[in-house]
Amino acid sequence: MSNERIVELQSALQRTVTLFQTGGSRPSPSVEQCWIGQVNLALPHEELPVDVDGEAMAPILQLYLPALPYVPDELKETELLTVFLSPNVLDHDDMSGYMCIREYSDTGKLVLKDFGPAFMSIKPFPLFPELCQDDSPQWDSDDIPEAYRQEILRLEELEGLNYFEDIAGEIYRVHKLGGYAAFTQPGVDFGDGYAFVLQIASDAKAGLNIVDDGNFYFAKHKKDGTWRGYFDFY
Repeated sequence: MSNERIVELQSALQRTVTLFQTGGSRPSPSVEQCWIGQVNLALPHEELPVDVDGEAMAPILQLYLPALPYVPDELKETELLTVFLSPNVLDHDDMSGYMCIREYSDTGKLVLKDFGPAFMSIKPFPLFPELCQDDSPQWDSDDIPEAYRQEILRLEELEGLNYFEDIAGEIYRVHKLGGYAAFTQPGVDFGDGYAFVLQIASDAKAGLNIVDDGNFYFAKHKKDGTWRGYFDFY
C-alpha cells in the first residue's frame, strides 16, 4: 500500500484538537487562565446553578477560548466557557438536568465570583493548552464514515494494513476541546445536529476520578446551541 494513500486516509480522519495539561506551571491571574476544579468568573447576577432536584451544582471547568490554539466552529462566538455539574450527576444516565454549561461572548461584562469548591474532592489546578493535529477516532465508534471503514477493512484483508498502526494517530483520553470523544465504552450518538466539542477526563493530579478512570463528554447543537452530556468508565 502506498504511503500516499495512508496520508489521504489520515487527512480524512484525523482532527485538530486542543489538549490540556494539568498544572506544571504557575497559574496566571488573568482572565485567560483555564482551570479544572474551579470557576471564578460569571455575570454579576449569576449564582451557583441548581439541578432538577433543587440541589446546588459545583464548578468543574473554566476555559478562556481566545487564548487556545484551536477552537471548534461551534464555539467560535464564545470567549469564556464554564461547566458546573450536580454532585449527583453520576447517579443518572441522562445528564440534562444535572449539568450547566455557561457561554459568554464578552468577558468584559464578567466579575470575579467565589463559587466554592468542586465536588468529588477535586483540587483546583490551572490548565495549559497544547495544539495537536492527529486526534483519531476509535475503531468501534460511529466516528468513522462507513465508506472509509469498508475501505480500511478491504485494505486490511488485501494488503495487511492495520488501522491503529498505519492510520490512526493518538486517541487522547485527557481534557480536550474538539477532536473525537475518547469513549471508554463503545460510545453514543449525541443526536442529529450535535457535535462533540469537549471532554473532561479523570485527572489524578486534580483528584478527579470519574467512577473508574472515566470521562465526561459534551456535545453542542450546531444550530440551536443546546448541550448534551454523557459519561462512561471502565
